[in-house]
Amino acid sequence: MHFSNPQYFYLLWLIPALAVLLWYVARRRQRLLARFTAPELAGRLAAPFLPGMRGLRTLALLIALSFLILALTGPQYGKQAVILKREGRDIVFLLDTSLSMLADDIKPDRLSRARFEITSLLSRLEGDRVALVPFAGDAFTLCPLTTDYSAISLFMDGVDTDIISDPGTDIATALKVGGEAFDVKERKYKVLILITDGEQLEGDALAQAQKLREEGVRIYTIGIGTPDGVPIPVKDARGTVTDYKRDNKGEIVMSRLGEPLLVELAHAGGGEYYRAGRNSIELDRIFEDIKKLEKRELESKEFTLYQDRYQWFLGVALVLLFFEPLLLETRPKRSGMAVRSSGEGDRT
Repeated sequence: MHFSNPQYFYLLWLIPALAVLLWYVARRRQRLLARFTAPELAGRLAAPFLPGMRGLRTLALLIALSFLILALTGPQYGKQAVILKREGRDIVFLLDTSLSMLADDIKPDRLSRARFEITSLLSRLEGDRVALVPFAGDAFTLCPLTTDYSAISLFMDGVDTDIISDPGTDIATALKVGGEAFDVKERKYKVLILITDGEQLEGDALAQAQKLREEGVRIYTIGIGTPDGVPIPVKDARGTVTDYKRDNKGEIVMSRLGEPLLVELAHAGGGEYYRAGRNSIELDRIFEDIKKLEKRELESKEFTLYQDRYQWFLGVALVLLFFEPLLLETRPKRSGMAVRSSGEGDRT
């Protein structure tokens, strides 16, 4: 037999302590009765009581309390093996951290909005493994595949435009590093979500996207920014805008959402393109698309479930508690009619 709450066994020590206490009270009552009552009066007072019944009631009460404590220990008898399987997908977020992500055409800025998009998606995922890869002129895996979404959020809070020293935007390298974060043995269940303003400055991203699709990776792209173009602020250590990024001629650089490239990347990767908007409609669409993808078994654990049998002990305790008051300590009294009849017979 197995017990789910064995710590309650210590309560059984209360039973002998209670038994000693009740015995002491009974003995003290007898001594007081013998001390302050004449012997013939004590005999008359004790006559109506059935010998041993008070002890029997006390014994029933103690046994009932013992079975109640045993019920608390959670007795279990009989077991069943249960296999728990966790299914999900592998999802890698590619987060653009280039200087253009500081543009504020999306409030408060593009990078902050990109982090918000990832956080919102994380709050809807269940059981999927997630990785985070920031990129600019280079890329690296900041957090490998994990089901600990709080760890991903913690890493993401530290992502800024200075996390990668190489300037620029190399989406091709980001796709390559993101693909390496997956399990190479799997041919499906893999999703890559690219979040960027789409300003590719180097590399052949389309060729890399097609290669990943051949390896079973589905690519979704999320565009952050607007096609109109805005200047890229340059801030000091206190976050104050001191100037705007300029080219070699001293002209202010305008950063625009590179939507055509992101659409091509999504199509090449077998996924869809979405533009980050002011509401959650696009996020809902992305989440619904991901939900449709096939899941794989990520983990399998075998558990042993025991059958609860506390009802047996509780039932015995309740029966004893029910019958304990019915155990009479005194002899049943005769009815008034019986007494009168007896008296008349004596006179006759």
